[in-house]
Amino acid sequence: MSQVPLDAPVEVRAEKFRGVLEDARAAAYRALQETAREYPPAEAPPVRKPRLTEGGRSLVAMVRGRSRAEAVRLAVELLGGVRRALDPPGPVLLKPNFNSADPFPASTHPDHLQAVVDLLREAGLAEIALGEMGGLLSLPARDNFERWGMAAFEARNGVEVLRFDEEPWVRARVPGAVRWGGEIHCIGRLLRPGQHVVSLPTMKSHGGGPRFSLSLKNGYGFVHPRDRVRAHWVPQMAEMIMESNLLYTPSLVVLDGTKCWIAGGPYTGEERTSNVVIAGDDRVAVDVVGASVVRAMGAPLLKDYPIWSHRQIRRAAGLGLGARGPEEVKILSGDTTKSADFPALVRQVQAFVDEGDPDRRP
Repeated sequence: MSQVPLDAPVEVRAEKFRGVLEDARAAAYRALQETAREYPPAEAPPVRKPRLTEGGRSLVAMVRGRSRAEAVRLAVELLGGVRRALDPPGPVLLKPNFNSADPFPASTHPDHLQAVVDLLREAGLAEIALGEMGGLLSLPARDNFERWGMAAFEARNGVEVLRFDEEPWVRARVPGAVRWGGEIHCIGRLLRPGQHVVSLPTMKSHGGGPRFSLSLKNGYGFVHPRDRVRAHWVPQMAEMIMESNLLYTPSLVVLDGTKCWIAGGPYTGEERTSNVVIAGDDRVAVDVVGASVVRAMGAPLLKDYPIWSHRQIRRAAGLGLGARGPEEVKILSGDTTKSADFPALVRQVQAFVDEGDPDRRP
């Protein structure tokens, strides 16, 4: 599906999106979008401030390992371990990016899922579910999950696999989501009390629109198609995507940046081997670091102005979803491979993070 820049006239974007909606492959998505069913009301919990902090700064681990599993383990350990992130212990909902059945980095790699589940089990967390829906041309989710081998994953790990298009939905009251009118239809399981959400995004460019798709974009998969379609008709789409993050607070984000896209997306792109895993519980800080890696890899859409100036980061910071500037972020780096290029990459990423937003007011 070719991309239309988010800053293109809304009429141009709407016409393109209307054509995609009429594609035969969008029939299952369209059926959900057009349903007249009324969903029960619910209340979104208040957004919680990041807890993986030091001296008032959000910790973000950026690491390289000899394997994906080693990198995941090192990143989480630098943050203080699973028990610190998921305290007190409780049920866990894993949110990968299975927007399609396209291979990593379009979608979360099964080995990344496995590495995180292994850490959760070692920490004594027994109740683990994994949920996702799929994008406009990739429903029903059952087909995506079959291609990704989720039935075998479920049996091997004892996790519960949730296909959101088959699960109950609710109409959540979200006062801060002003561009949504204070209500967002979302998957009911997301609002389960005492549950830890662990986000497992990939690291990629996203056409000419949101420009990058990381942890903040990953949360959009909790939103019902009737609302996701609404966002495509307005020029504030990036801001609406950020407001959907008011539905929940992740206890942990573990971003797989072993490979990334510097152009294209969300289904195919120009690939680079960045060979990093990034982790934290501050979605804004994680995405600023992740987008800085994508920029360091040569992304043309990210080279012109500071990451903090991008629309989705500005809106997310303004909503109180995480760090508001570089003074509120601390990068923890580690490398078990002793790669010659890793220190230089860390320095470059730190420099991009430190640029800040020139238009920000104290």
